Amino acid sequence: MTQLFKYSGTVSQFGFDGKGSGTADLILDDISDWDKPPVRIAAHGALARYISDIEGTDAEERYINSDWYYDRNLFLYRIEVPSSNEFLPAKVITQADFLSDELAIFGPQEYIETSKPEPMSAEQSAAWGEYRIKY
Repeated sequence: MTQLFKYSGTVSQFGFDGKGSGTADLILDDISDWDKPPVRIAAHGALARYISDIEGTDAEERYINSDWYYDRNLFLYRIEVPSSNEFLPAKVITQADFLSDELAIFGPQEYIETSKPEPMSAEQSAAWGEYRIKY
């Protein structure tokens, strides 16, 4: 099992290359803590395209301090958008592997438009648990 690291913050800089499966170069920052250093990570495939698409909107989801999970190679695995319930996220965005064209979203399929979203449903939470076991 791959060890993942977590960074809580938002995208402060973004670059996207749509060639092939797509690659996004991201710098994450926590604007609520200026002493916390930023981190530079890369996203590939459908996850990179999701980030590129949402960065072109004014959706509230962009501004929520989310949890970004990445590996030692600084490749992004998933994004967890927190909810009003600290134990259950509002949304999880992930993919089975780096170059996958299929995005797996648990929680609302559309962009979140509130700063304090509700947690995902019990059915979505169970589906997320099954997905984690499978992948």
